[in-house]
Amino acid sequence: MINYIEATLDGVTAHFIGNHNEGEDITYSPVLLSIDDEEMYDILFKYFMTHFKEPEYFNFTFSSGEVALNPVYNFVANIFDDPSCLHEQSVKIARHLYEKSKHPNIKSGELYISYFSNVLVDDELVDAVGIFKSENKDLFLKLEKDGQTFHILKDSGTNVGKLDKGCLIFNTEREDGFKICNIDHSNRYKEAQYWREEFLMITARADDYHQTKNYIQATKSFIKDRMSKEFDTDKSDEASVMNRSFEYFKHQEKFDAVEYETRVFKDDKVVEAFQDYKQEYQNTRSAALGDAFEISDYAVKKQSRVFKSIIKLDKNFHIYVHGDKNKIEKGTDNEGRKYYILYYDDES
Repeated sequence: MINYIEATLDGVTAHFIGNHNEGEDITYSPVLLSIDDEEMYDILFKYFMTHFKEPEYFNFTFSSGEVALNPVYNFVANIFDDPSCLHEQSVKIARHLYEKSKHPNIKSGELYISYFSNVLVDDELVDAVGIFKSENKDLFLKLEKDGQTFHILKDSGTNVGKLDKGCLIFNTEREDGFKICNIDHSNRYKEAQYWREEFLMITARADDYHQTKNYIQATKSFIKDRMSKEFDTDKSDEASVMNRSFEYFKHQEKFDAVEYETRVFKDDKVVEAFQDYKQEYQNTRSAALGDAFEISDYAVKKQSRVFKSIIKLDKNFHIYVHGDKNKIEKGTDNEGRKYYILYYDDES
């Protein structure tokens, strides 16, 4: 986990990244920002640091496998080696980001690069470099008094309660591409994923958090994409499988692939189909699915919504299924109408 109680913001610089398609260039700040006001310091510190809460870590990577060829990795490594070059390296980071921002859907915005000392990450005290881009502006109203008259004004600016894009790079695990936290709230469209894939070039670490998360998502995708088509299962069957998956992750401390597949899918043919799908899932999504690891309780909690199974019946009813397939029956009456019968012990 990240603890920033003892951390300090030692320097920050800002540049404006223009929109290629509108003919905008980069506007560089000539020096580091001067932050003499204590309230402004607190606002910036909160804006930069407090959005990173999940222990979901990434590493810099490169297509050839040589992480030293990753531009941002090099710029950040130079800053860690000599924090006084923060502004110099920030200019290079800004230029690199601008060159990767050529898609018409990518918005212009302010880029902040900051340096922090004494950040506690998983019980290790390290320095950190933050890279943040503010793209979306909120509209603000301001009421001013002139004598006995009020005037209402409007302005737009960055909402410090929201972070569009940002990453914290911690000065640890340098040989593996540093330990990184990343946020991107504008990645609904594939072209907007430039921040992670083209600019930063980072990949998820093969740690317990990601292993747990990946297996939960792979199971859900298998049920949706493959199981219903190949084994003629209905919604109640699928809900039963997801419930067994949830029970496994909830009550086991260590993950064992053979044990998991046997308990969750039961049928040997379904297990074999999942194993084939699992290999395809890893290849297409670059997701690590190991055979054994410590189950991350935090990942299970964050993925809890995945386990919810809902049977939607036309536009009239939704049935939320939490398990025990023996308490639900599906059928068709003499007139061809479909129905479900639900059995229960208590009503709350």
